[in-house]
Order: sequence, then C-alpha cells, then structure tokens
Amino acid sequence: MIKIKLVVPCKEYIEHVFETFEELNQLEKIEKIDYENVEFELEEVVVVADRVRELNLDADVIISRGLLSKILKESNEFIPVVDTPVQGIDLIRCLYDCKARFGRKKVAVIGSLNMIYGVENFTDIVDLPIQSYVLNDITESSRLVDLAARDGCEVILSGLSTCKYAEKIGLGALLIRTGKESFRQALIEAKRLALVSRREQEKAQRYQTILNYAYEGVIAVDQTGRISVFNTAAQETLSISKPNVIGCSILDIVPAGKFRNMLLSSDEYQEDIITYQSVQLAVKKVGIFLRDKKVGDVVTFQDVTGIQEMERKIRKKIHLRGHVAKHTFDDILYRSTKIRETIEIAKHFSKADSNILIVGETGTGKEMFAQSIHNHSKRKNGPFVAINCAALPENLLESELFGYVEGAFTGAMKGGKPGFFELAHGGTIFLDEIGEISHKLQSRLLRVLQEREIVRIGDDKVIPIDVRILAATNKNLEHMVKIGDFREDLYYRLNVLKLMLPPLREHREDIPLLVDFFIQEGLMDCEHIIITDAAKKELSEWSWEGNIRHLQNFCERLAVLCKGKIIDIHDVNKCSDNYKLEKVTLDKDMQGSSALGLYRSEREKILLVLERVKYNKSKAAAELGISRTTLWRKMKEMNIETI
Repeated sequence: MIKIKLVVPCKEYIEHVFETFEELNQLEKIEKIDYENVEFELEEVVVVADRVRELNLDADVIISRGLLSKILKESNEFIPVVDTPVQGIDLIRCLYDCKARFGRKKVAVIGSLNMIYGVENFTDIVDLPIQSYVLNDITESSRLVDLAARDGCEVILSGLSTCKYAEKIGLGALLIRTGKESFRQALIEAKRLALVSRREQEKAQRYQTILNYAYEGVIAVDQTGRISVFNTAAQETLSISKPNVIGCSILDIVPAGKFRNMLLSSDEYQEDIITYQSVQLAVKKVGIFLRDKKVGDVVTFQDVTGIQEMERKIRKKIHLRGHVAKHTFDDILYRSTKIRETIEIAKHFSKADSNILIVGETGTGKEMFAQSIHNHSKRKNGPFVAINCAALPENLLESELFGYVEGAFTGAMKGGKPGFFELAHGGTIFLDEIGEISHKLQSRLLRVLQEREIVRIGDDKVIPIDVRILAATNKNLEHMVKIGDFREDLYYRLNVLKLMLPPLREHREDIPLLVDFFIQEGLMDCEHIIITDAAKKELSEWSWEGNIRHLQNFCERLAVLCKGKIIDIHDVNKCSDNYKLEKVTLDKDMQGSSALGLYRSEREKILLVLERVKYNKSKAAAELGISRTTLWRKMKEMNIETI
C-alpha cells in the first residue's frame, strides 16, 4: 500500500478530491496501467501554513499547493512533494466568479510564483484590471494585501489566510480553488513519484542494511566533510552516541585526532593502521568519483581486536564443520601394561606444546593417539586437521597443505583456497605417513616449523600461523636420514618428542578385549553374538600383520558371516582361510614373553634371521629357504628396512 497525503489549509480547498481519486483509479484499471500490483491510499490532512513544519507525515508522497507546498518541500527531505498546479482554467474560472460577484473592480491576485505566473495576461479575456503579487512567506500575506489596497485593488484572490485578512480590512476576497483537471494531473504525477520513491527507498534500505550488518565501519563524506554514509559498525567502533549523523559535518561528530585528519585529507589510504582513542584501527580510504570528478571519499575501518575476534569465530566454525578430533584416551581399549604406559607417556606429552613424532606399524592406532593427544592438550578447543601425506600426489599435497591464490595454476579455485596449515591455526595439524613427502615439500615444511608462517602457492604474502604439529610414520626415519631420503634437520624438528606405539604382537593380552568390542561394533542390525574364550584364544595366537586395524576388519567379517549366536573356534578357523592368517612355529627365544604365548609371524621370522646373519641378504635367503629376489620382495611388502 502506497500512502498519498493531500495537505490543504481547509476542507474543499481542492474540489471533488475523493471523487477524482476514484475516477482515476477506475480509468487506470480500464486502460490496464501497470503500477506493479501496488494499491494507493489517499488521505486529506488539513493544517494552517504556520503549523506545517510541526507535521509528522507517514506518507510515500505528499500533494499540496502554493505556499504550503513550498514549506513542505523545505521540511520533508525524504518525502517527495507534488505541487498541485493552478492552471489557467482555474484562474479564469475564479476571475469570472469574482466579476460576477463583485463587478468590474480591480483585482489583486496574491500567491506563490508557480500559482500566479502570467495571470495579468487574462486581463483582456475576463475584462478585469488584474495585478499580481508574489507571496514567498506566509508572514508577508498581510503586507501584500495592504500593498494591494494602496495600489487601488478592491478584491483579493488568494489562499485561505490571505483572503481572511483581506475581508478583515474590508476588501472583497475570493479563494482560488483547484479544479478536478489540475488535481487529476497532480494525482498522476504523485503515483509516478511514489513508485519511484518506493523503489529508491527499498534500494537505499537494502544498502543500509548491508552496511549496518557489515563488520567494517563505513563512512562516506562529500568534499566539504559532510557525512552521507555512517553505518552501525562505525558508530559502535567510534563510540558515537548521536543517533542520526547524516548531513552533519565530520568536525561536529568525530573528535580531533589523526583519524579525523585522515577523513578530511585528500589522500587515499590502503591498509593503514591509525590510533583512535587508544583503539588500533585498520583503515582503507578511496575517493568517490562521478564523471571523473571527485565528489567525496569513503573510508572503511575495523578495530584490530575485532579482526582477531572474527578470525577466531571463523576458525571455530571451520572446527565445527569437521576439523575436529573425535577420540580421547578413554576410547583406547586395553588391559596390557604396555598400552597403559604408552597412554601415560602420551598424556604427559600432550601437556607440552612441542612437536610429536608418533612411530608405529600400520594399524597400531597412530591417528587415534594423535586425536587423544589433541583433546588432552590446551589446544582442545581449536581445530584438529588431519592429512595423509601418502594419499595425494606431490602437487596436490602442496596446495592442500599451504593453500593457493586465484590463478596460481590451471584449475585453481576462484578466490583461492586456504591450506590445512591455515585451517589448523590455533589447533593441531596431524601429518600421517610423513615419510612419504618429497624433498621439495620437506623443505617447505621445515620453513613452517622454523618460522611458524606460510606462503600460499602463487602469492608473496606471508601468513603467520599458530599450530602444533603431530607427525606419524611407519617407516624408520633415522635410516631414511642416513641414506638421504629424509632431511636430517626436518627429522629433528619433528622428533622433539617421540611416541612409540607397540605392535599388536607385543600386547596380545589386549586381543580378547578388542575382539569383543569389534564383534559387537560389526554387528550392525544383527542380533547379539557371543564369541567363546577358545575362539578368542585362537585369535590371540595368530599373526596380525596389519595390527589392530587388521584385527578389526577380520572381526567385522566374522560378525557378518556368523550364522549362529555363538562364534566358536570352528567359525574363526573357517574365516581365517580367506584372510590368509597363519600360526607359525613358536621360537624358543620368544617363549614366555607373553601370557598367551607368542606365535611368530613370517615378518618376525625374517627380522630374526636378518639379525642373526647381520643383515646379509644371501645368507638370510638361504636360511629361510627362499631366493634372494623373493627375500627382497617380501621385505618390501612387509616394510622391513635394513641399514
């Protein structure tokens, strides 16, 4: 609904107001004039001229006439005012009425210039002597009437208050009324202006809403220092309590100092830091140009502490979006002394902020320990970002770790992308299989560890970071350093604290507990299944080359394939054929080392023989009853490294 307010000094000041309004509406419907499905409402407001400035009009557009219209335009900056024209036909009609009522007397026509311009030209038409007097201010009306009387005028044609004064001093008076034709024309213009005004207001409100919800303070000033934009963030940051500063001078709003001087200067600023009342502001300033001519400046700024707080919130949201450590030390199942001691060491390490190197065979739970360390540290509320260094090719791994800017390479995301080190700011980054990274990435990683800063690919901007690095490997990094496959300086940077995770064969007493848990976890929608002690003992005596992960996968398969409610040794042996698990001959040197007795796997055999022959491959192959080539292949498959 668009509201049109007709402001007049008295009722029937404009003839047939509402009839004309309805007739125009009906005609527009017939002619299918499109007003964007908007309805219009007309209200008449009666007010004398000297009280107009006190009005608080809730309107989209105002219609008025003469001096009232002039005052309304001056006092309503944001509401368009349509002047109802006093057309020639209105004046002629009024002059004929005057002649019929008062005879052929000299007539004074008093009104604003837009009302009475050229009225003397009607002298010959109506056969009356006419003299015009321009009324610029309501306070002049009585003076102009007196002047007209001295000039020999006997009848006054004017507005309401002027006519009243003329009658008071004994002159004839007649109100100049606006006819239907003139008012209809004003209504058409009012509707057009109201729609334009509504669209402009909606646009302005959108911009203002955007500005008010921006994190940055925004101020725009013209060439004289007058404010045209001053958003909510600017008021809050600068502690300006005055509610409406638009149109005010910067000198009256912003206290004296470097920030105000910057606002009033002709210089532009890019990424400057300025102190304002003990607050550090990050400031940018650019000129506003219209047709190559500078018309003002716009300044954006933000409290530096606000930037840091926003960064913290963003990183927290990233943390909640998936970069989070799910496991704690309470999730680690064990009965063995060895795992208990390992957990105690890990808890002790977690209290420090030093880098940790986690070493263990495949499937020993390196990431679970890494997550537990993070959740037990002072960084637990920060992000935990994990990446497997062996899962990605070198170029992709580099871009994932360090991020890149737009256009850094073919296929780079528009706007660039932050790397995992940036995402881990304030928290922990876990680099699994660290031994797989190339020499190039080892050099870049070393810089991160030394300088605690990164540079995105394709950029020269240095980004400081605060991260704790947990690295994990199943390789012998010391040996890799000796043969030149891993940088020595990087190794010692990563290996500040070293956590050794024992393989499953060294804590077999945990296998029954793990089996119970994995069997139930693998059930999904199946009924409850019991695994017998004999079956658990059988599983405890097998080789688990993949350690806990290997055991977990086997138990899941066992739970799915089990047809009864009880898993016995027969079921275990049946499934083991598919998994190529085997019992091996018990070595005399290993007897008694475990409560359940250790059955040595093929990997253990090879390691023991290699030690016995001092790593002579030919002698080891002969003792094992295999060729040297087969020995090399098995060592590679089983990740056995020798000096």
